[in-house]
Amino acid sequence: MPLKERISHIDEVRSWQGSIRLEGVYTAGVAGERWLRGLQEGRIYGTRCPRCRYTYVPARLFCERCFGHLDEATWVEVGPQGTLTSWTRVHVALDGQRLSPPRCIGLVRLDGADALLVHDLLEDGTPLRVGLRVEAVFRPPAERVGSIRDLAYFRPVP
Repeated sequence: MPLKERISHIDEVRSWQGSIRLEGVYTAGVAGERWLRGLQEGRIYGTRCPRCRYTYVPARLFCERCFGHLDEATWVEVGPQGTLTSWTRVHVALDGQRLSPPRCIGLVRLDGADALLVHDLLEDGTPLRVGLRVEAVFRPPAERVGSIRDLAYFRPVP
């Protein structure tokens, strides 16, 4: 019996009905945990590759462009202001339920960063547009837990 079977027709594919119970635990990893702790302190960090000069937000341990290691010396504080590069209104939640009011989500390039951060936008009546200057708004310190939600939203810079 060959280790791999060659399937030449769709009728030869074998399948079975049933379910497999899978469980998992997501961990943020070394860089992710430090990045989330920064949010808990009200700071946004990135890592800047010394070779590529590309600044990642959220911070990473390795450069995705040149695979270089991003060590302690590469951590930089970015933002809290940035530029809105794109945005959309979400009318349907992940569970298929209608959102009322719709949720506004934007792509923000924080000052000092190259990567874009996807996050909630506050709609305060300012017309949203590409190029709009925005700033990070954090939850009150007593409510922060080391989560992406410690960064409540981005709002237009007054």
